[in-house]
Amino acid sequence: MRVQNQRTHLKWQVLSFLSLIFLLSFSPVYGAEVPISVKAILPDNQIAKDAGYYDLKVKPGEKQELSFQLYNQGEQDATVNIDINPAYTGDGGSFVYTEDETNKDSSLKFPLSSIATSEQTVSIPAKGTTTTKVKLEIPEEPFEGLILGAIRVTSAETKEQGTEETKQGFNISNNFAYSVAIQLRESDELPKSDLVLKKVFASQVAGRNTVKINVQNPTPTIIDKVSYEASVSKKGDSTPLHETKVKGYRVAPNTNYNIPISWENQPFAAGTYLAKVKAKSEETGQEWTFDQEFVISAKEAKELNEQAVDLEKDYLIYVIIGAAAFLLVVIILIIVLVILSKKKKKRKEAARRARQKKRKKGKEHDKRPTTDKRKQRPATGGTSAKSGRVKRK
Repeated sequence: MRVQNQRTHLKWQVLSFLSLIFLLSFSPVYGAEVPISVKAILPDNQIAKDAGYYDLKVKPGEKQELSFQLYNQGEQDATVNIDINPAYTGDGGSFVYTEDETNKDSSLKFPLSSIATSEQTVSIPAKGTTTTKVKLEIPEEPFEGLILGAIRVTSAETKEQGTEETKQGFNISNNFAYSVAIQLRESDELPKSDLVLKKVFASQVAGRNTVKINVQNPTPTIIDKVSYEASVSKKGDSTPLHETKVKGYRVAPNTNYNIPISWENQPFAAGTYLAKVKAKSEETGQEWTFDQEFVISAKEAKELNEQAVDLEKDYLIYVIIGAAAFLLVVIILIIVLVILSKKKKKRKEAARRARQKKRKKGKEHDKRPTTDKRKQRPATGGTSAKSGRVKRK
């Protein structure tokens, strides 16, 4: 099973690599139109002085402006969109800075998007530089740990073209986006990190059946170098059906994400399952162990199996149906043969009885007294001859 899982994992890596090459093949077209680069101008309250991102120590209630430079090396003016988004951990185990409602975590009290603001659209002259401002308004209420997010720069033209492509059934928007992280803290002391298993559920990745284990970091800390060993088995059976091992995850503060376990192109079957997870941070030395039961309903399995691509056919059900049909035919054949045998036996018995009855009647007929008068007359031949003699004197 582990060898098969490793092969499947390698197959996915190859497919991901080929997909990346496919996407990057379009970058030169857009890159020629929008040759943009960005730079963070670090302020005095920068903690990591040599970093290429903002790592700031702030105070409750203070306001600050950050300078952010954009360079256009092209021959034409360019327009870019600027978004400020909180960070979350993607299912691949790295930081992601795109806005996504489905990834908002209930433990995140102060998302960066509620603290930092900037112009939404910025024009950059050809062969020129534009400096834009990012305004910070730190909450009056003190916060613990880290607030993490990023300034995300994308081409306005690419976004518009991507919207049109989406309408036509494909999407290659935001292929080259620049993200510059902003990390805020009020104290050098950080709370202890933690991980929590939220839920386990059947789902799909790229149209393939996958069980996802949703893990949450409810603390305002970054957990680096996290590795996982996860498996799924049938309830009551310790043998894993499917398993995975991953390492090198970076977990953002106050975020939740999914650890995918490939179902290896096999159909889901309704039932109760048990997920087991072991996690360890090489950075902090912390370890976590989780066990959780989950249910795949018959309806859920049917819907996901119908949507799945490259699904291996489960011939077991057909074998069972065929065996049951064959057994039924054999049973019916046996019943028919038994009935015919009984009927044949009855016919033979009836014929035997008829013959016995006929023979019995014949014997009774032979025993009956005769009524032939000729047979009742005494024999007189000798007497007559004797009586017919004349005695001569």
